[in-house]
Amino acid sequence: MYFGIFWIALLTSFVMFFPSLAISKRLGAIDVPSQRKIHTEPIARGGGFAFFMSFSGLLVLMPINADLKLPLLVGGSVIFVVGLIDDARPLTPFQKLSGEFLAAGCYILLSAERSLAQSVLTFAWIMFLSNAINLCDGLDGLAGGITASETLCLGALALIFGNGDVFICALALLGSIAGFLPRNFPRARIFMGDCGALFLGFTLGALSSRLVFESGNILCLVATLLAFRVPTYDTNLSIVRRLIKGKNPFRADKGHFHHRLLRWGFTKECATLALVTASLFFGLVGIIIASL
Repeated sequence: MYFGIFWIALLTSFVMFFPSLAISKRLGAIDVPSQRKIHTEPIARGGGFAFFMSFSGLLVLMPINADLKLPLLVGGSVIFVVGLIDDARPLTPFQKLSGEFLAAGCYILLSAERSLAQSVLTFAWIMFLSNAINLCDGLDGLAGGITASETLCLGALALIFGNGDVFICALALLGSIAGFLPRNFPRARIFMGDCGALFLGFTLGALSSRLVFESGNILCLVATLLAFRVPTYDTNLSIVRRLIKGKNPFRADKGHFHHRLLRWGFTKECATLALVTASLFFGLVGIIIASL
């Protein structure tokens, strides 16, 4: 059953490439080259539709508790729509944050038996990780590769701490990302866009917080933070860097890890592989720690 979930998710996501292209063109969700962008030709950016449909469709059918299934479906749908709107007609930072706030709020309100402290921490983590994944989506296959490694580590941690619901969801999400990646790296034919990056960040934030709080184990928390080390560290540095320079922390720049690697002489492919490898390394260290 577990292998079946992974492969169904992968194949569904893979065949959703053409509908994703059609929807991107229909909505005008096309990423046009600019001074800040690295690509040199217009590329569709509604690729998140593929793994959103794959994961959400399987989620409806998977044998997991309703207090996880319903919040993921509702909150994930909200943040996907917010991202898709932003891909088609760019939102202001306030509008986008409001949409993310609504999605995280839906997840919290629909989740059962959460203390106030857990609710606040989960809400903050979902908001932060959604934007962290979105910010690292700067090279072909980068966000997809990093989230795939994080999802793999999350699934391993779910096995270690005996959380069947999170494990099944991680398998479905990993398959959905894997089905998208062949069209995203190398020489991407489509980008995941904000609809994809925000959705992945939201889903990983929700699943990882559920795992940590249900395990009640400090080692699980440490391992989880290590698994998400690359995007979270990059985001924190970006915020501090922009504030020090007196710039808007929400305004994009070329100071992220992948931009620095390119300036140091890395090719786009090597920069992506280096950051994905780093993500896998930290995740492996976390798994080892959790196994102690």
